Amino acid sequence: MPVNIIIGNVALIVALVLYSVAIWGAFRAKAFSGKHLTMMWLGVVFDVLATFMMVISAGGSLQWDTPANKLHTALALAAFFAMVGVASGVSPLKDNERCRALFTKIAIAPWVLWLGVYVWGMVTRMPTRG
Repeated sequence: MPVNIIIGNVALIVALVLYSVAIWGAFRAKAFSGKHLTMMWLGVVFDVLATFMMVISAGGSLQWDTPANKLHTALALAAFFAMVGVASGVSPLKDNERCRALFTKIAIAPWVLWLGVYVWGMVTRMPTRG
């Protein structure tokens, strides 16, 4: 298996763990703390690394050739930017307790989208890239 695939998969798993601990930790605490925010941004960093490694393994560009690839790529980008939105949307809410509690519930939706794209990619793309 190529090294970039191994690095990409490990980075995706790390991003999944970081995102999950941050989102569900904030949900249980009913607020994002500095620790949750740090984990979200670290998840974004590992997500970018994984995406970069996957693009390299796909020949250096995002795959838009088939309808399935278009959908996967579009949903993956949407999920990524939704996670960035969660990570960057927490700070403006620090003074409003009610909004912070609501935001922890809303933040689960991007996580579910990200997880769905992750599982889809692992099931459909891993067998063809190994």
